[in-house]
Amino acid sequence: MATISDVAKLSGLSVATVSRVINNKPHVSAEKRERVQAAMDKLGYAPLQAARQMRGSGSGNIAIAIPTITNNFFAQLVDAIEKTCRKAGYRSLITQTQGEKSGELDAMNLLKMQHADGLILCSIENKWDLICSYAQYGALAVCDEYNASDAVSQVLGRQYDGFFGATQYLIGCGYRRIAYCTGFSDLKPLPKGSDLDSDRYTGYVDALKSRGLASNPAWRFEGVSTLEDGRNVLRRILAMAERPDAVVAGSDEVAVGLELEAMRCRLKVPDDIAIIGVDDQPIAEVAPVPLTTIRQPIREMGTLVAQDIVHQLSDEPSEPVRQTLNLELIVRSST
Repeated sequence: MATISDVAKLSGLSVATVSRVINNKPHVSAEKRERVQAAMDKLGYAPLQAARQMRGSGSGNIAIAIPTITNNFFAQLVDAIEKTCRKAGYRSLITQTQGEKSGELDAMNLLKMQHADGLILCSIENKWDLICSYAQYGALAVCDEYNASDAVSQVLGRQYDGFFGATQYLIGCGYRRIAYCTGFSDLKPLPKGSDLDSDRYTGYVDALKSRGLASNPAWRFEGVSTLEDGRNVLRRILAMAERPDAVVAGSDEVAVGLELEAMRCRLKVPDDIAIIGVDDQPIAEVAPVPLTTIRQPIREMGTLVAQDIVHQLSDEPSEPVRQTLNLELIVRSST
């Protein structure tokens, strides 16, 4: 059965534009409307009546999908989103996906079932084409995740630049054997700008290359996301014949775990091993050794993505936008 993505592909237009034609929204040229109609006729695509009526009915809700609220990064992000939505007169529906595809589908179905007028995805588990297909049911935006597609609005940090700069900083401090941690379990380098975690890793690798250094696969730790994971990484490092002298951790929580285990093993941070966290969460400043960390503009990202969703639901919606923000290295005592 044909989908809205099929219509977009055949017509040569974005999913968002096709959705506006289906919903009879303004600011779409007659030529584009004709292209969409021709594609729908050829494919036999018949949009659901609920999709046509979605924005007109108005639930007054904007859904926010996150992996888990217990992570301080997402707690801060949701707080900024919720406050912005509330100022615009919308209620927020917060749903935790637990990092599972089924949980994300449940969140997206809030649009399809008209329980929410818009949805903000703060993490992506399903394939991009499937996610884009839900744009026919309401406003859709992605925060702190990205893809090369321009069919859905995205707000993200310049991950490559942030991790490139942080790694170069470590090299400038005299460290040469630099390890890397990621929460992902299947890290695959992809073209720049197409995947958040790949951009982070590529920035780290390219910074090493720029100084004539190579990344060591044995020093890449995947599936690392908690304080206890950080402790385990430090134990694995101590068992190595050739140890890293610095670590770019995947989060501040992992970085603190590394610190605590280092202290237990009577290693000095940063003399024996330097550690850089990510996000600049409150724990970074009060860690046993205050953390150098790659700060993401969490609240600014949340505010911008909420403003975009609200604008999409206004009488004058715009085409999907991609907003990118700088990351900042905050230097403290752990490096």
